[in-house]
Amino acid sequence: MVHVFPRPSLQDLIGHYDFKSKTPQDKICPDGSCRAAMFALFVNEELKSWPEQDIRQRTWVTIPEAVECCRHPWMRDALVNGFLKWQGHNMLED
Repeated sequence: MVHVFPRPSLQDLIGHYDFKSKTPQDKICPDGSCRAAMFALFVNEELKSWPEQDIRQRTWVTIPEAVECCRHPWMRDALVNGFLKWQGHNMLED
C-alpha cells in the first residue's frame, strides 16, 4: 500500500536561524552548529492519520501560544521576529 499525503503550500522564507544540535557531531560540523531555514506554510488539509502520529501529538495553537511552548530561544525568535512580522506584512497587502 502506498500512502500519499497532501503537501502544504510553501509560502515565503521567514528567515535563517542558527542553533547547536544535540545530536552527535560529524566531520562537517564538529561543534554541532546548525542553520535552520524557516518557511511559512499554508495547510490545505488536515489528515486523520499521519506517519508520526504514534510519536507526535498535533495541536493547533496561536503564535503567542506557540512561543510559550518553545524550548529553544531560536525557535521563539523565529516565531516572534520572523513569523509575526511576515504575517503582519502579508495582512497589510490583503
